[in-house]
Amino acid sequence: MRRGEVIYCPRYTFLDGGQDDKLLINLNDPAPNEPNIFVLTTSQQHSMIKKEGCFSNSGYYAIPENRDFFVKEMTWILFTTVRELSFKEELRESWKGNFETKGYLKNETVNAIINCLKGTNKYLTNYQIMLLKTQLTLPLSDKPKILQQP
Repeated sequence: MRRGEVIYCPRYTFLDGGQDDKLLINLNDPAPNEPNIFVLTTSQQHSMIKKEGCFSNSGYYAIPENRDFFVKEMTWILFTTVRELSFKEELRESWKGNFETKGYLKNETVNAIINCLKGTNKYLTNYQIMLLKTQLTLPLSDKPKILQQP
């Protein structure tokens, strides 16, 4: 799988055992023996504000409609659901028909998501930070502009 790839997972299993169909975003192009790092998306607003940008202190990045792959509605990238998948696990899910590529995000968008995610220490392990550090393809700020929820 490629960095920025948007994956449809019809039977995504949450940590509590529940299942639902979800879109995942792959944040890296791993080296051999390194995992892919995924984040989940949602179009359900819940308590998130409907404004584009980085809300790392609140645990999300917001992408407006008509941006990259997400053309129909506002989409929130959830940082509370960072997941690692090895190549073996990825292959198994693909064989089960549980992963389907739906599109790709632009490099600028993936960089903004990674920078936002790195803007807080709450959601990533040191290992994941190291893996994502090598994924920035454009010289973006190490300290993104973080917006606050009212």
